[in-house]
Amino acid sequence: MTVNKKISDFVVTEVIPLESFLLSNDFSTLIEKLDNLREAVKKKGWWTPYLPKNDGGMGLSLTQFAEISEILGTSPLGHYVFNCQAPDIGNIELLRGHGSPDQKSTFLEPLVGGNIRSCFAMTEPGKPGSNPTWMDTTAILDGNEYIINGRKWFTSAADGASYCIVMAVTDSKSKDKYGRASMFIVTSDNPGYEIVRNISVMGDSGKGYFSHAEVVFQDCRVPASSLLGNVGSGFILA
Repeated sequence: MTVNKKISDFVVTEVIPLESFLLSNDFSTLIEKLDNLREAVKKKGWWTPYLPKNDGGMGLSLTQFAEISEILGTSPLGHYVFNCQAPDIGNIELLRGHGSPDQKSTFLEPLVGGNIRSCFAMTEPGKPGSNPTWMDTTAILDGNEYIINGRKWFTSAADGASYCIVMAVTDSKSKDKYGRASMFIVTSDNPGYEIVRNISVMGDSGKGYFSHAEVVFQDCRVPASSLLGNVGSGFILA
């Protein structure tokens, strides 16, 4: 039996039956059951299938992962159980490619291990998230800190996330519109970071991983070491 067939059978017999609990309850009631499935996936060697084997993954090519992803996509819980769900999978790639050693040990390793969740904040009210050159949120350097101010929304999975990677303008006067923004890591316990609400989508505001939040950064101070990548590289990284 091929790995794809084994994974398909696992999704059908173990993951899909949990969907009825998701439809009748909120995400928090499923966490224990999902954690058990995640442990089972780890033991089978299917965890984070997109990562190299040296990093704890299956070492699949993009095409091979696409085939697995198609199988996991048959359930809204599939990618989560295998720790390859958005926005975490994108944040993992950002941190693997551009994070400092400290950022990798603090934010990447527990994310890869499935011990925490993260979120990504770019889209703003009145601004299309498809255009990362158009945003009002700013990050101003003040000594050895950045002060972030702005409002984001449809920040998927912010509810319960341990940290947020946020796009903010660091040089509004730059003639290169693609070099105006940078990315920063903001922990959810930062006093300048607030989840205002989970936005209702088709009548359901959701909860936990299955939610899209409006978040505010108000005089949100972060150390300069929270910068992800280089100053002005936000568009390229996005």
